[in-house]
Amino acid sequence: MPARLEALESVVRGFLSSELEIPEGELTVDAPLVSSGRVDSAGLVQLAALLEDEADVVIPDADVNADHFDSIALILDYVAGRIGSR
Repeated sequence: MPARLEALESVVRGFLSSELEIPEGELTVDAPLVSSGRVDSAGLVQLAALLEDEADVVIPDADVNADHFDSIALILDYVAGRIGSR
């Protein structure tokens, strides 16, 4: 994994733990976030805003959903694709 994505993973984990109060022990890369109810729609919007700031990408509103944000692995894959499409 590129260093930029490793740093982003750390930021995402920190946000999920501190802001959304998900215990760090539950934050495996494949743990379901949206489909499990751990992250709601407001949390998704906050997470998307964080990713836009940290990764310097634009995330269309239509992409802010469980298809792209249901796990840390999906989030990092999605952002990597957005970075690559610039």
